[in-house]
Amino acid sequence: MPIFALLPYVLQLLLIIHIIRNGKPFVWLWLLVFIPYIGGLAYIIVEIVPELSRNHAIGDAISQALHPEGSIRELEEQVKYQDTVTNRTLLADAYCDSARYDEAIALYDSCLSGPYSDDRAIQFKKIRATAAAGRKDEAKAAMARFKEEGKLDSGEEVLLDLELNDDYDKMKDIFFRTSNFEVGYRCAEHFHKEGKDAEAEAILTEMSDCMRRYRYLRRTDSKQWYAKTKRLLG
Repeated sequence: MPIFALLPYVLQLLLIIHIIRNGKPFVWLWLLVFIPYIGGLAYIIVEIVPELSRNHAIGDAISQALHPEGSIRELEEQVKYQDTVTNRTLLADAYCDSARYDEAIALYDSCLSGPYSDDRAIQFKKIRATAAAGRKDEAKAAMARFKEEGKLDSGEEVLLDLELNDDYDKMKDIFFRTSNFEVGYRCAEHFHKEGKDAEAEAILTEMSDCMRRYRYLRRTDSKQWYAKTKRLLG
């Protein structure tokens, strides 16, 4: 038998190994066995291609995290030659990522004028940067105005509102309902500071159980939030 005739079988075996090692749903095994060519193509499109895209995006994010000042310099040059609201917002976001909150807030302020004066996305970014800068009372007042002008549309907006109002019991409920590890970390950090270690440990225990039950979480940012929570309480 020519070697190239074995290639479909080798590919099928590699896909089966990938399914088992990565804890993918076993329905893929049935598809590969009973309709190998169509099942294999479907698995590559649905599972492997998005995974490769995510890994590429993660690589870009890691590169930016390791060299944040390089990215900022590029964005500053971009704003210098193309001073648009979009470019200023991107630069402000980069300042936030580097904890340069005052510079970010000033840029967000400069964007909130003219046709963008009521832009809720930029308003929220400014509130979030203000809170991160430690100006909690100012951020809380701005969030109250933000809520009066329209409903909170995203989970991120709801969570920041709860955090600014110290409603960590509701945040804890959200964590246990959704298994959002970032929310869990924020709650554990708060409870730990308040000396409520039993509540913080309960969150860590739930994270551990989720990591054990749902293997896919090990390939998401949940793994990093889990590690941060362990270090926090260790």
